[in-house]
Amino acid sequence: MVRYYAIVVHYGELWLKGRNRNAFIDRLKANIRESLKGCGATITDGRDRILLKFGSKRKLDEAAWRLRFIPGISWFAPAMISRNTLASIVASANKMFGSKDTVRISAKRSYKGTAFNSYQIVSEFIKRSKRLNFKIDRDAEKELSLSVTKSGTILTASKISGIGGLPVGSSGKAVVLLSGGIDSPVAAVYAMKRGMDAVYLHMHAFNNNEEAASSKMHDLVGMLSRYSVRPKVYYAPAYVFQSATMKIPRKYELVLFRRFLYRLAEEIAEKEHANAIVTGESLGQVASQTIANMAASQGGIKPIIIRPLIGFDKREIIDIAKSIGTYDISIRRYKDVCSIGVRNPSTGMGGKLVDRLYKDCRLDAVLKRTLEMTREL
Repeated sequence: MVRYYAIVVHYGELWLKGRNRNAFIDRLKANIRESLKGCGATITDGRDRILLKFGSKRKLDEAAWRLRFIPGISWFAPAMISRNTLASIVASANKMFGSKDTVRISAKRSYKGTAFNSYQIVSEFIKRSKRLNFKIDRDAEKELSLSVTKSGTILTASKISGIGGLPVGSSGKAVVLLSGGIDSPVAAVYAMKRGMDAVYLHMHAFNNNEEAASSKMHDLVGMLSRYSVRPKVYYAPAYVFQSATMKIPRKYELVLFRRFLYRLAEEIAEKEHANAIVTGESLGQVASQTIANMAASQGGIKPIIIRPLIGFDKREIIDIAKSIGTYDISIRRYKDVCSIGVRNPSTGMGGKLVDRLYKDCRLDAVLKRTLEMTREL
């Protein structure tokens, strides 16, 4: 068994940044450090990479699993590091492959202080081909990648795709309206992939916040925490709103609820210094998500409202939910306030009607009371 004790991490999109590139890279390193707590990783910089060193193979395997979920990473690979001599490079490569392996050699020398260049590295492998544990073929599917740096030559043989995007926190903070359904967790991941630091707001139908926090929402937030560790979650009871709106026509309830939820999120955003609200809405998927109703529900809301799933259909969202691990949790039985069941809901409420209903139901007072009962758990 090959004993890898290092991982090389590459970032793709961050190279497109200009003078503030280092700020993005520093944020990514901080996120990696936070995510890999307990793995004993030593983090060092490279010109175009981050190098992680470990004391054991077990720790490396655990770190490799966690790295798959960190936004900002283009790809990473278990690595061996040899001295900058041709003999040491070849000897290290011999430990990585067996007699059944056929590989092509790719060499890059970013450090020019060695007595050999990248062409000579490949030539050395060809010259020693009869003494190698593996075969060399420039058309082989497997690739041995060699990168000569000042501190040593990094050897990798298999790339593992990251999720790309930008490091969490590099694009500010957002309040994510998190329901118990399929869509909003997917929207949360997409927001984090674009660098948003997620603060979750969940409105529930339980008797108290503690019940909500110990429901399936605990598992859902836990799954999302792979992308951004230790997220904040606010739980707010819905029964004050529901009591206040009992007398309005049911067909208006969905859009009025969305307006109230946005107002609640706006208050949380101000407290958390967040500049955006993220929802799992997809255009036309349900009655509250028509253009007219989305416009009416967000009237007067100051933070920008981001809808990462606006152009996705349900099948696409389900497939993504399965790939990120939230689907099986989302489909567990749960009484979700965000999926209020209304027969023949209005699909074209105007903003003035929503404003009037909001005032008639005295929802400003309801909002104040709900905020008093909202807890971070």
